[in-house]
Amino acid sequence: MKRIWQIFAGLFIILASVNLTSCVDGDFEEPPIIVPTVEFEANRSIQQLKSYYLDTLSRTLTLIEEDIIISGIVVANDESGNLYKKMVIQDETAAIELSLDKTSLYNEYKLGQRIFIKCKGMYVGDYNNLIQLGYIYNGSIGRLPEIYIGAHLYRDGLPGAVPEPATLNLASLPTQSAEIIKDARMSTLVKIENVRFVEVGELFAPQDVDNTNRTLIDQGGKSITVRTSKYCNFAGDTLPGGYGTAVGILTAFGSTWQFTLRSIDDLKEFGGVAPPPPGSGTGTKEDPYDVPKARNLQGQDISGWVKGFIIGSVKSGVTSVTSASDFDFAAPFSSATNVLLASSKDETDYNNCIIVNLPAGSPLRTAVNLLDNPENLKKELKVLGTLRTYFGIAGLRDCPGQEGDFELEGGVTPPPGTVYLDEPFETGIGNFSAYNVLGTQQWNHDASYKYMKMSGYQDGSSHQNEDWLISPSIDLTGATAAYITFDHTINKGEMANLQSNHTLWISTNYNGDTPSTATWEQLTIPVYPAGNNWVFVNSGKATVPASYLGQQNVRIAFKYLCSDNESATWEIKKVKVAND
Repeated sequence: MKRIWQIFAGLFIILASVNLTSCVDGDFEEPPIIVPTVEFEANRSIQQLKSYYLDTLSRTLTLIEEDIIISGIVVANDESGNLYKKMVIQDETAAIELSLDKTSLYNEYKLGQRIFIKCKGMYVGDYNNLIQLGYIYNGSIGRLPEIYIGAHLYRDGLPGAVPEPATLNLASLPTQSAEIIKDARMSTLVKIENVRFVEVGELFAPQDVDNTNRTLIDQGGKSITVRTSKYCNFAGDTLPGGYGTAVGILTAFGSTWQFTLRSIDDLKEFGGVAPPPPGSGTGTKEDPYDVPKARNLQGQDISGWVKGFIIGSVKSGVTSVTSASDFDFAAPFSSATNVLLASSKDETDYNNCIIVNLPAGSPLRTAVNLLDNPENLKKELKVLGTLRTYFGIAGLRDCPGQEGDFELEGGVTPPPGTVYLDEPFETGIGNFSAYNVLGTQQWNHDASYKYMKMSGYQDGSSHQNEDWLISPSIDLTGATAAYITFDHTINKGEMANLQSNHTLWISTNYNGDTPSTATWEQLTIPVYPAGNNWVFVNSGKATVPASYLGQQNVRIAFKYLCSDNESATWEIKKVKVAND
């Protein structure tokens, strides 16, 4: 019986071996390729969606409740790490940035992948002029939660070709914020030809800050900010030399255009010998560099003379320029450390300018800075220095700043030769006198803050007033020129009355009686404060008319007016009359 069982077992093993051999005979079947397919159509173009946000929604962050469907090709994703939880899609009309709370999006949404987006239930908004699709976060546009992505984003087909980048002319970009957000090129894939980096040899993105701004300049001297994350896989690469072509996504932050590289491969044909930079001049005093050439020679440790028009200055407190809001382009100015030079008086884009350092205590700072000399705005300046980055953008630094190292249009104003009146009001009214013509309020001294002040506001209401703060007699005998300057602030009044109710006067026949007994001439105050805060500004130099020069009994006066309906507070200090 045991022998029979062994025979049956042997036959079973033989038969099983035959069957197994027949099962593995031949090739394995390859798994099917699953091609995602969308069964619906887009009913809006990307440009129509953006116009809907700008026009219909009046640029208001909005939850989309209509059945809007858009479609586009992925032209940028997060593969290199330069975009974080974002990607960009583009159709034939425009492009838009998608803000998605998910990492490694490139694994699913590769470049060239067509995507359909059901926008209903998503939010549309803009982050400082960059329109985005996403979700709400702290009252602003934010990222669409990962759990919702599958209900809104649908792949269609396999990844194909990425749209060819359009050639971008930097000179064609608008500079006004209201026009920038409307530009159809925003977020699209573009290429900029014949450009070079200002900061050749430096890292794309040092690790001590999250993002770093670099500058590309074209042959015409126009430039754009290249913004790079320290987390991208080319952050530690050095900026190449020479001219080449840059491909990337065109974006903006406020009124500043920006450019985002998708990978290091977006830089093409850089290196070699760069052609001569645009602009003119050889850097001598007789033939100074113009601003375009000065910008293109940045980072090469070149010293020389530069000429341009003063169009503004970097605001006090700013350490690195990131947008136009970091500058004062009109009085009142807030800093004496620098001025912004352009090749034209009417330039409005700081990316086409250089910042000139004004060394502390130097004649250059004394004569040129806009805080003390707001009348220098739009004047031409020729100055010696070294071409290197300042405030993070193109600059002129290490200026000797001595007489002979600069020339200012109209002649350089030397330090004051003679001071005829110097009253800071630190300890009291000094030798000035206060005269009340109308009302019960009058000029008084603030011992805590060391200034004279006047207001018609008392006991919760305004009271009509006319009050004069009159200087002692000033002897201008022998003076061939003189000016009046002071610091002041105005607040709490009607803006329409800012200049008419706060005025400066001069006379030669005031005898200490009521002001109406003398003949007074009104002088123009060059710079008024903002009128809605307590920030002191310098008045600029109010020129003493020639008819008062050589006179002995010259008086200046500050005249304050207000009504029962409104009354500002006028505060004044550091009054000075001096000659040039």
